[in-house]
This record gives sequence, C-alpha cells and structure tokens, in this order.
Amino acid sequence: MMMPEKEETILLKNFNRRIEKDFGKVYSLFYNDLFYFAAKLYQHTEIEPRDAIHDVFLNLWQSDSLKFERLTDIKAYLFVSLRNHFKSYVRHHQYVEQYEADQLLEKDSFEANIIESETLSTFHHILGLLPEESAEILKLFLNGWKAEEIAQKLGKNKQTVYNKKSEAIAYLKNKLSKDSLLFLLLLTGNF
Repeated sequence: MMMPEKEETILLKNFNRRIEKDFGKVYSLFYNDLFYFAAKLYQHTEIEPRDAIHDVFLNLWQSDSLKFERLTDIKAYLFVSLRNHFKSYVRHHQYVEQYEADQLLEKDSFEANIIESETLSTFHHILGLLPEESAEILKLFLNGWKAEEIAQKLGKNKQTVYNKKSEAIAYLKNKLSKDSLLFLLLLTGNF
C-alpha cells in the first residue's frame, strides 16, 4: 500500500474526480483486505463477499460529493461501509423473517378463526334442535359447571343431569363430524 507521495496525491485527485482508471486502482489496492473482511462478515449468509464489495464501491462511485485526503481515509471508509452494508443486510433479513412468520401466524389464525366460527355456528344451531332442558344442561357443563351444581340449579337429581348430558352428546355425535366435535370440545376446554 505504500506508494510515493506524489503518486498517491495524483491517485487521490483522480479518485475524488471519479476517474474510472484511478477508481479501479483503488479498488484493486484494497480489494483483498476488503474481501477477507467481507468473507468473515457474510460467512453464514447467501451474500458473496465480492458482491458486497462491489455494492460498497458502487455506492462510493455514485457519491461523487465524497472527497478523501488520504488513501487510508478511503480504506477506513470502505471498511465502515462494508460493515454498515452487513448491518443493513441483517436488519433487512430479520425484518423479512419476522414478516414471513407474522404472515404464517396470521394465515393460521385466520383459518382457525374461520373453523372456530363455523363450528360454533353449527354447534349453536344443533343446540337449538335439542330439547330445551338437554341444551341447557349441556351449555352449563360446557361452561364448567359440575353435575351437582346443575342438578341443584335446575331442581333435578344428579342422575337426570347425567342422562340429559349423555342424550345431548349422543345427538351431537350424530350431527357433527368427529373433527368438529373434537374441535368444539377443545375450544370449550372440555376435552
């Protein structure tokens, strides 16, 4: 990297004016150092180190207002730019992963909400077809009431409550698919 001061001055002047030949010289001068740095940064990504270096130099080429006084300033700028390029890649990658995860959750949640709504709608429709007493007993069971509490509330004996519950469940088994019934029981926490 050591070069005569006059040669460095001319190279810097032409580099700052974005003369292609001298820009290429600076590229060649720092490429190996930047490559090893980029290889370490991007080792667990799909980004090729040479592509990252190319992006950094391209950004520098397009930023013609940036001027440097020494080659070491350019080198420092390139290393910092490469690190920032990597940080930007990581942030973007994390954002994309989070977005994809959110989309999957949203899709799963959306589908689950549809299934839940359809099952509950079917369940309430079928409850309406049950004899009123059986429907009421089943609703109370699904809301966490115990047989003794239901019997006391309705003024029935405990065995009658169990019988009405069994009748209601048998009717539901007959009207709902196994999957819908299982989902309903899971949904209400009675499985």
